[in-house]
Amino acid sequence: MSAAFLAACVVGSPTAYAAAACEWVTTDLPVPAGVTFNDVHAGSDNGEWVLGQGYDAAYVAGTFVWHNGVPTGEFIPQARVGDVNNYGVLMSNANDAAYRIKDGVRERLEPAPESSSRSWGEHINNAGDVAGLSGYMSMYGPVLVWPAGSTTPRELPNTRNGLVRIVKGIDDAGNVVALEMGPVNQHFSHVWDRDGRQTRLETLPGDYSADVEFIRDGRIFGKSVPQDWQQPSTVVEWGMDGKVVRTFPEIYNPLDVDASGHVLGQVSNSRNAVWRGPGQLDTPPGLQGVLMAENGDVYGTESDENFKSRPRHARCG
Repeated sequence: MSAAFLAACVVGSPTAYAAAACEWVTTDLPVPAGVTFNDVHAGSDNGEWVLGQGYDAAYVAGTFVWHNGVPTGEFIPQARVGDVNNYGVLMSNANDAAYRIKDGVRERLEPAPESSSRSWGEHINNAGDVAGLSGYMSMYGPVLVWPAGSTTPRELPNTRNGLVRIVKGIDDAGNVVALEMGPVNQHFSHVWDRDGRQTRLETLPGDYSADVEFIRDGRIFGKSVPQDWQQPSTVVEWGMDGKVVRTFPEIYNPLDVDASGHVLGQVSNSRNAVWRGPGQLDTPPGLQGVLMAENGDVYGTESDENFKSRPRHARCG
């Protein structure tokens, strides 16, 4: 794709969006007994497993789990459960370390040697590989992958240099993406393949930073950001070679993508919409969605007139 074409994509945002042919059907997700719901914050790619956050009867914060729309009854107190895969394997963090949780059994993920006494996980793929950092919320790296079936990490190259990083995802092929804080508010983003080869993600012509948000099946999504923060960023998709594949001028923040390449993102007034093609936006009514399954279903939170939140599942009928 040429630089001239990409630049045209940036400035050529349509002023009106065509409505996609979709009638959304929304249903409540039942909240477990004794739990005060707060929000929906993660889920599996297939949409069968969804994570909610809330408080139990003793007002202890924790995470609970839906499986096929039904609460499992599991409540994990005082832990940040950040992700779940298609097989219900959870990735969580407690005060001392990152953990995998399978069928209620926790395994502690070890930190990198000569780095820290603690580990911090961020994402899990469907194989059970976990991506994260060595150190308790330090964000200084090194970036680690704990392979499925192992609690011993593999360290990604060029991440033990003291820079602040945020691990943004790991896909089923073991590709990892992370955001790196550079000089003078500049951000760099990289992808590492399963063999540890590192590739920097490019910006659009004239932009200053590349802010990666997530990866799905080798497709990488995020934003190309100008140096002047008052100017709008452009949502982009990168390939594994770090090159921009396409832009999405209709949305300003990408959240998730389905198997058809439709992107869930934020538009004006923090409203969420599904991008189905140039100029085509679909809006799940009233739903602040945070994740989209492979089949296009959206899961998120809806607030009533009293600002009380309830968990919701939206399906394009």
